[in-house]
Amino acid sequence: MKYLNRASAAMAAICFFAAPAAYAQAAGPQTFEVRPGGMSRVTFTSDAPLETIDGVSTDTQGSFTVDLAHPGTGLTGSLHITTASLRTGSDMRDEHLRSGNWLDAAHNPDITFTLVSARLPTALTPNTPVTGTLQGDLTVHGVRHRVTTPVTVRYVPLAPDMASMAQFGVNANMIRIQTAFHINLSDYNVSIMAPLRLKVSNDIAIRVDVTAFQQSTPTAPAAH
Repeated sequence: MKYLNRASAAMAAICFFAAPAAYAQAAGPQTFEVRPGGMSRVTFTSDAPLETIDGVSTDTQGSFTVDLAHPGTGLTGSLHITTASLRTGSDMRDEHLRSGNWLDAAHNPDITFTLVSARLPTALTPNTPVTGTLQGDLTVHGVRHRVTTPVTVRYVPLAPDMASMAQFGVNANMIRIQTAFHINLSDYNVSIMAPLRLKVSNDIAIRVDVTAFQQSTPTAPAAH
């Protein structure tokens, strides 16, 4: 009986430690959904001679499909934010930003990035960042341009010690995608009036930090 109990305990330990690993691995393409609400965000900065303006949107939506074993050939998807969701810390400036003289949110309600290709050199293994390059079509103010940008992608499997995070919406395996690039407003037919060129830069730095959740993921294994 003593040896049987030891064997049972050993088997339980093996099952506990193996469960997260088994849970984390999935063969073939997997779809991950970007949820609005604050965990993902797109930020931008205008750094002009007389003023620096920082803005943000957390109204991020979209989805990505990725083959974790071959992300360089199996990563597709898109991300969009609503133009009206951009916030810069000034209600008046935000109203101007949405107006017809700037981004014209009434006629161009969304800013979108559609992934065209990805170069990621290695498989996505749990909690290990992989750096590479993304190429996609960015549409702002109804104008679309191809963008090539460095990217960091990491796969974060749901684990037993994350159970308490379910109240914050962390309830599935995740991928996190981070990238940063610059655009010129003039390329997207956004004109800066001469009196404002010392306060608003044509060059805009954009940073994207997105966490997407795997669709149809089973509940995380409980710790025993």
